[in-house]
Amino acid sequence: MRRRWPWIVGAIVLVVVVLALTVQFANEPLRRRVEAQMNAALVGYKVSIRELRVHPVGLSVDLVDWIVIQEAHPKPPIAYIPRLHASVQWVELVRGHLVADFHFERPELYVDTRHAQKEAENPKSLDQRGWQEAALAIFPLKVNLLRIDRGKFTYLEPGPLGLVYLWNIDFRASNIRNVRSRDREYPSVIHLAANVLESAKLRLDGHADFLAEPHAGINAALDLSGLEIARLQPIFEHYDVRARNGTLSMAGAVEYAPKMKKVQLARVALDRPDVEYVKRRAGQASAGEKAAQTAAKVTTQPEVVVRADDVQLDRARLAYANETTDPPYRLFVADCGVHLRNFTNVRTGEDDSKGTAEVSGKFMDSGATTARADFRPKPNGTDFDVNLQIENTDVTTMNDLWRAYGKFDFERGSFSLYSQLTVTNGYVDGYVKPIFVELDVDAGKEAGIGKKLYAGIVGGVTTILRNPPRDQVATETKLSGPLDNPQTSTLEVIGKLVQNAFFKAILTGLERYQR
Repeated sequence: MRRRWPWIVGAIVLVVVVLALTVQFANEPLRRRVEAQMNAALVGYKVSIRELRVHPVGLSVDLVDWIVIQEAHPKPPIAYIPRLHASVQWVELVRGHLVADFHFERPELYVDTRHAQKEAENPKSLDQRGWQEAALAIFPLKVNLLRIDRGKFTYLEPGPLGLVYLWNIDFRASNIRNVRSRDREYPSVIHLAANVLESAKLRLDGHADFLAEPHAGINAALDLSGLEIARLQPIFEHYDVRARNGTLSMAGAVEYAPKMKKVQLARVALDRPDVEYVKRRAGQASAGEKAAQTAAKVTTQPEVVVRADDVQLDRARLAYANETTDPPYRLFVADCGVHLRNFTNVRTGEDDSKGTAEVSGKFMDSGATTARADFRPKPNGTDFDVNLQIENTDVTTMNDLWRAYGKFDFERGSFSLYSQLTVTNGYVDGYVKPIFVELDVDAGKEAGIGKKLYAGIVGGVTTILRNPPRDQVATETKLSGPLDNPQTSTLEVIGKLVQNAFFKAILTGLERYQR
C-alpha cells in the first residue's frame, strides 16, 4: 500500500498539470470569443481585452486590462478596467440560486463633453445598448452582486477648470436579481462612498430595484460634505453662472423610480459662496434660457417633487454682471446671509405650511439690505410675497451702472430702495420706490447736468412723491400685470421681477437723459 502512494500523488499532480496546461492554452481562444461576443452585443461601444484567465476550481474568470471606447469618439477611451473578477456567488448557490458576483478592481471611467453629447443623442435607453448581453458573454450567469473597489470617475470639459472627478469609489449592490425580494420594497441593498475632487466626501446608502420598468429605481439617503463649488465651474458655465468660492454640504434623501421622483433635502449649507450670474454679449455662448427651461420643468411637473427643509447661505457674495453694456457693470450683495425654510416646488397635500426666505446683507458692500419672501406652491405655479429694503448705498459704488445708462459719474450721494411684490395666480402687483439723497455729479461734466439728471430720473417714473426735500429725489413705480410665464421656476420669476423693478424705476430716466 505504501508503494502505491507515490503513484497516486503523481497521478493527481499529472492531472492538475494537464488541466492547468489545457486551461492555459484555452485562455486565449476564450479571450477572443468573449471579446467578439461583447462587441456583437454592444451598440455604439467597443471592448478590447488584453488577457482572460479561467479558474476551473473556483468557477471564476478574470478579465485583465480591458478598455471600452465610444465608437463615435474613440480617443480617449471611456473606461479602463485593470481587473474584473467574475464568479459564482457562493452564498446564493447554497440557497439554491445560481447567480454571479462581479468584482471590479480600480476601474477608471472617463467622460468628456463629446461623449456626453453623443450619449444624450441616443434615443435608446441604457438597458437597450447591449450591456446585459455583454456581461453574459463574460460569465454565463446573471449578475446578482456588483462590487467596485477604488474606482475613479473623471468628467472633462475644455478650459483651465475643466476637470470634475470622483475617486476612491467604493460601491456595492447586492440582490440585483431580486432573489430575496419582498413585496412593495426595493430589493437590492446599495452603498456608495467616494471622494469628490480634493476635499469633499459623498455617501449614498439605501435600496434599489434594478429590474424595475421602464427604468431602475433607487431610494437612498444622501450625504455630501466639503464640496468646493468653484471646482464645479465647468458645469456652472452652461448656466451662465460663475462660482469663485464657497463650500457646499447637504444631507437628505433621493427617491427616483418609475412611479416616484422625489428629492428631500433636510439640510443644505453654503459657506462663503461667491456666485455671479452673467448676462453675456450677443454671440457669446449663453445657456441661461435653456437652464431656465429645465428648471421650469422641474418646478411645474407634479411627479418631480423637490423639497428643502433648511437651506442656509453664510457670508455669501451674490452678484449680477451685465456684459452687454458699455461699460459692463456688476451689482452684488456682500456679507449676505440667506435662510430658506420649508421650500418645495409642489405642494403634495401632506402639509399646507408655506415656505419662507430671509435675506440680509450689504448692497454694493455699502447699503444695508434685508428681504423676506413667503412661498405658496400651487399646481400651475407658485404664489409668493416679496418685501425688499435697501438703505443708504453709496452711489459711487454703482458708477459703472450710471456710465452705462447715463454717461456720467456720481461724486457723492446715497441710494435707497423699497419694494413690495405679490404674485397670485400668475398676476403680479406691487411697487418699487427708489430714493436718491444728496446727489453730486462729477464736476468735470457740463454745467447744469444735475438739473438734467433730476429731470431725467423724474421723467422716467410714473409717480412723484409730493414735496420732497431739496436734496432728495424720491419716486415710486407701480408694477402690475400678468407674468410672461407664470409656470417658470420660482427663483427665476423673483429674479426677473426684482431686476425689472430695479431697472424700470431707476434707469428709464437715465436712458432718457442719455438721448
